[in-house]
Amino acid sequence: MTHDPRLEARYERLLALFPAAHRQEYGDEMIGVLLTGAKPQQRYPGLRETADLLRCAAWQRLGGRGAGGADRHWASAASVFGLVTAFVMLTYRLSVMGAEFFGNWRMDERVPPFPAQWWLAVAGWAVAVAFAFTRFGLVAAVGAWIAALSEVVVAFGEYASWPSHLVNVWWMLVLGVGGALALTARGRTRPQDALGVRRSIALAAAFTTMTVVPTLEALLAEVYRYPGGGYSLGAFGGYNAPFRLGGFQVTGSLTVVLGGVSTLVVLYCLVRAGASVRPRLIAMFVPALVLKLVVPVWFNGFLVSTQRFDPPVLLAAGQWVFLVAFPLVLLLLGALLVERAERHAHLIALGRAAERDARLTTPTTPA
Repeated sequence: MTHDPRLEARYERLLALFPAAHRQEYGDEMIGVLLTGAKPQQRYPGLRETADLLRCAAWQRLGGRGAGGADRHWASAASVFGLVTAFVMLTYRLSVMGAEFFGNWRMDERVPPFPAQWWLAVAGWAVAVAFAFTRFGLVAAVGAWIAALSEVVVAFGEYASWPSHLVNVWWMLVLGVGGALALTARGRTRPQDALGVRRSIALAAAFTTMTVVPTLEALLAEVYRYPGGGYSLGAFGGYNAPFRLGGFQVTGSLTVVLGGVSTLVVLYCLVRAGASVRPRLIAMFVPALVLKLVVPVWFNGFLVSTQRFDPPVLLAAGQWVFLVAFPLVLLLLGALLVERAERHAHLIALGRAAERDARLTTPTTPA
């Protein structure tokens, strides 16, 4: 059976995603199987087989059999990124819920109801954190996906009436989905393998502190009640913050000091990860962090104007393309820069080794 030569070339481009050692051993066989199963005059790989090849290539590169040293470094970075992301999302949810619960209870003895999706997100992120330290990677990934999708459902459920909220939390959605992907693709690697046991414990203690502090401040806050029926909450050691609870955060000296110290501890633990893991972690964190910085600036006009209309103005197609494509481009660019820098460093090391060998083998001229 004859096949379109362009189909074979497209299959070869997909197989280029596999590790070099795997391609050398199985490349010809895989091409033969793919062409045998292709339909007459087929020009493009099928959607299902493309997805299967991408999944297998990701597994091979992130710790599967045939993965090279650089690929194992990506797996280690993915395990650390997935753990930190799960911690960040769990800390955010628990701190908001704790501050709102005790803050409302302190002011008017009212227990605020929390949506079921919030509890689902907390449970999912808690499972992801607990099992991220183990070799039960599938359990951690399932918990992270349940939590990340519940976060997405909550944000998109409010989109029609509150589009500015979706834009403001978009960076968190990107971070959550990225963490779920990382825990899915990490293979059997564990974050403590890259961070060390002591730094892993310090990381967990820092996030635990950041989780507890907002609740503690709500418990220690002074409630001011006014004759007309109004009230405000004075943060412990901080300032008067009328109606600023939970998601709006009650900020006092405990949050400033303990939260700042805990953040520095987390950054120290990440910086002290292996030299091969650090640049990969940066590439993984950059999309969400850049979105957090640029979205309030670039979408300022939309955020200011959308709520002035009833119903609110929704995002245009171009804005959706930016929100979806921009983090993907940043991630791909970061990965390419990491690979390029390591290839460059490898070539320099080879050149220096060749010069050293040449000097050792060159016979010395007798005096």
